[in-house]
Amino acid sequence: MATPRTTPDRLDPDPAAVRRAPFSDNPEVGARGQRTQQRILDAAVRAFGEQGYHGCSIDRITKLARCSRVSFYQYFASKEEVFGQLAGQVARQLMASTEALEPLTPDGEGRAAMRAWVARYAGIYARYEPVFNAYETDEGLAAVAARTGDQPIARLRAKLVTTTLPPRHLDPVIRLLLQCLNHALGVAAILRSAVPTDYPSERFEDAVTDVLHRTLFGLRADVNVRPVNGSPPRALEFSPAMREWLQQDALEPDESGNRAVTALLASGRDVFITRGYHGTRVDDLVEAAGVSHGAFYRYFRNKDELARILTARAMRAAGTILMEIPDVLADDDAAIRGTLRRWLRRYHGVQAPEAAMMRVWLDAALQDPTLRGDLAPPLDWGRRRTSRYLRPREFGDVDMDAVVMVALLGVFGGQPRSAAEIDAAAHVIERGLLGR
Repeated sequence: MATPRTTPDRLDPDPAAVRRAPFSDNPEVGARGQRTQQRILDAAVRAFGEQGYHGCSIDRITKLARCSRVSFYQYFASKEEVFGQLAGQVARQLMASTEALEPLTPDGEGRAAMRAWVARYAGIYARYEPVFNAYETDEGLAAVAARTGDQPIARLRAKLVTTTLPPRHLDPVIRLLLQCLNHALGVAAILRSAVPTDYPSERFEDAVTDVLHRTLFGLRADVNVRPVNGSPPRALEFSPAMREWLQQDALEPDESGNRAVTALLASGRDVFITRGYHGTRVDDLVEAAGVSHGAFYRYFRNKDELARILTARAMRAAGTILMEIPDVLADDDAAIRGTLRRWLRRYHGVQAPEAAMMRVWLDAALQDPTLRGDLAPPLDWGRRRTSRYLRPREFGDVDMDAVVMVALLGVFGGQPRSAAEIDAAAHVIERGLLGR
């Protein structure tokens, strides 16, 4: 008999619905109890989507589930346990989807098998998007997901009939592709929320499939290249405030070298990263900076403005290094490998320190609809930049492939990377995106 988990530290293979003591001498439940438990889980997905994992409360979950707190505690000890159950559902559905995957081959049948798997994956993502978002924005939850990451890698590897990759390089590439797929679905969802008709699911999933297939099997014009099926997405404009903050002068202390501004900018980033956006108070910010509340409000209207400025700094740093991505289409294979890897090491060196602050802002925006409008324009700027980078290759849907590249660079720069993982990122760019 499975017992409830108090934390999502591991995923049970198939936990049964049970009542927790002391609510019943008999913990087993019937069909009605199972429906109640699933209704609570479904309500939690909705609540996490509205307010974020950290922002939502048990009261909100029970209100959406139309049940009492007593009913909630019959089945779950905490919000964390609810999340653990949802994470288990996601893991089991993804594993079942991969088990159903037909053999992956270089031909059209292999591409069709991968396309069906991507569609199933996208469907699971759409249903459980708030769970995926929590993994994206919470380092602790991401670590839990990483510990279960080898199982899908092994399953995908087993489905490969052949590949151009050497065996020692295969697992790092598959791991990065899975991370990229998760993040690409999230990036597309954010862009789609701003311009709903510009990123149709079928067109985007076709592009993702072709990038994955080319990465594993190389460019095959009659198999993994789709003609452009639609117009280029519309450009998204930054808000006036964000445009100002992205300018160098707007992000630095004034000419007098004001100590309060310097201290708040220097310490604020660490406070937000440590406590999270919604867990940070102005009291925490002024205490860490060693300044008064009056000094804080002399320069910032609220914590939101300081967080936006710190995020703009992080985006500017990442955008600057992205502009320096080398044009390698004219190089031979050996030159490509060396040039791309050197740039990826520099990109990671810049991006990794800033990724934590950008996760703070992503978490804030996902939990607060009033902030979500700031998410799409920087992603669209990256898409337009990478689209120009890919266009000289002269094949495929560069606008959708550019979304995949933005996601790839986002996940690559967001955590420590080994030499093998740098090689894997370079391989995805070379084969999957540039078709070399």
